[in-house]
Amino acid sequence: MSLSRNIRHFRRKSTYLKQYHTGNSLNVSKMHTKVMSLTQWKVLRYLRMYINKISNNKKLQNVINKEITQILQKLQPSVYGNEVVRFIESNTTSTTTDVKKSTEAEATNNKDPGYSLPKVLEGLKIKKNADNEPKDILPKWKTQTSPVLNNSITAKTSYVMTLVENASNEYKAGCIQELVAHIKEHPQVKRQVMKEGVLRMLLKIQQRTADPEVHGVLNETFALLGYSKPLPGRGIRILSIDGGGTRGLLVIEMLRKLEEMTGKRIHDMFDFVCGVSTGAIIACSVGMFKRDLDSLTSLYRGISTKVFNQSAIWGTGNLVWSHSYYDTALWEKHLKEYFGQEELIQSARDSKCPKVAVLSAIVNQTTISPYVFRNYSLPWKVQSQYMGSHNHKIWEAVRASAAAPTYFEECKLGNLLHQDGGILVNNPTAVAIHEAKQIWPNSPIQCVVSFGTGRSIPGHLDISNIQISNSSSWKTKFLKILDSATDTEAVHTMLNDLLPGNVYYRFNPYLTEMIGLSEINPKKLEQLERDALMYLRRNEDKFQEAGKVLCENRRLTQKLFDWINIKREMFLAK
Repeated sequence: MSLSRNIRHFRRKSTYLKQYHTGNSLNVSKMHTKVMSLTQWKVLRYLRMYINKISNNKKLQNVINKEITQILQKLQPSVYGNEVVRFIESNTTSTTTDVKKSTEAEATNNKDPGYSLPKVLEGLKIKKNADNEPKDILPKWKTQTSPVLNNSITAKTSYVMTLVENASNEYKAGCIQELVAHIKEHPQVKRQVMKEGVLRMLLKIQQRTADPEVHGVLNETFALLGYSKPLPGRGIRILSIDGGGTRGLLVIEMLRKLEEMTGKRIHDMFDFVCGVSTGAIIACSVGMFKRDLDSLTSLYRGISTKVFNQSAIWGTGNLVWSHSYYDTALWEKHLKEYFGQEELIQSARDSKCPKVAVLSAIVNQTTISPYVFRNYSLPWKVQSQYMGSHNHKIWEAVRASAAAPTYFEECKLGNLLHQDGGILVNNPTAVAIHEAKQIWPNSPIQCVVSFGTGRSIPGHLDISNIQISNSSSWKTKFLKILDSATDTEAVHTMLNDLLPGNVYYRFNPYLTEMIGLSEINPKKLEQLERDALMYLRRNEDKFQEAGKVLCENRRLTQKLFDWINIKREMFLAK
């Protein structure tokens, strides 16, 4: 009996072994793979725990975590069974607590989810489909796509700075221009380059080279970074010009008087020039292009005759269809011919070019607000109260600032709709002072010269001739509101009370007849010039006093402090 039982047992065992070796070899292989995977995970886990225990170096721990992650990524998720997954879920919480913060922080900095160990383990889990069968999925680090990384911009910024620093004199200008283009494309890197010492590097380059091309590109870079060189005078000298159409001829005559008394050009007398509407044309002409006043007078007469020469019938039709009485396309054509395609910031390449600001009014927002077109950029730590930009062409700035309602069409730049800045700040002196103090916060105001475009002579109020009416027309109300909005004397009154008499000078002639913005009648323009000459003779002493203040040079102690600051920025600034 025992022999027969043994024979039967031997036969069953042989059959089982045969089936085991022939039909179940694949299962055995999978079982061995699972055991090996489990053993590998145990070894890696204890190795990580041991390193974390003997060393508190976070960098070393992060390196070990990366290596372990790479090993896990090479394993196929299909080899893990439910038991191994439950084992990983039950043991990773306690073992990764010490390094979880460091690995997650590093993954956040790198913006790469593949370097986070818990995320890799999460991706290795086996999920089940609707039929409750295991379903192989790819880990998240294989399926997720990340956008353009900020690290790439940071790396490129450092690379461009290194390129500028190590470039030979032959390629120095081109490399600096590459830095300018990079900052324009990514304005947020301004803070990074300032912290990495770009100012120190550029100042040293400026001191070591005499190439005018390199100096021009350096000046543009300084303007883009918001860095300003020491002032030539003892303080900030500001020129502000009101709006007023063809009445800008008055301002030209007063500027000519100032040049005759001082013997200097306008761009040499002022550090900051601001204008609105017709004042924008004058500010850009004498500030950025440094044109003489005679050519500016010819420009006014020539363009006004061509643009404002419009028949009443044709002008009325344009007003109905395009809300502009005059030909806006013709106006833009003349502006492009006169100012070209140069960008605002490019004018800063000339070391003698003052800071220039041109104002417009944004009308497609909840509230109408001023907009400042700048040929400079504010320092990265400074925020102006007024929105604005330097990323425009000069003719676009003038076009937007002089887009007077019903005269020309509105000017659209990007998503913003611009109209004449005079409807909001027809006297831009207060805005000019604010902008100048953002550029030179530690410098006093040496002189502020504000030019108006004429005002009517106040007459005696005859009460007997006043007509009493119970109502007024909508046209009368609109004109009164517009007149109060474009009033320039309210700003003058405020600044006259706040600033000392030897600092603030306002020149605004009285006119025999208050002419319109588009007046081209030769007789009336001649009368305008006669009124200007009469005003200049009456205010000779005031002009001489303003010219004297404008010509005051920088004191010796101020020059000494300027030299110290430049040396500090060259060797200590970051």
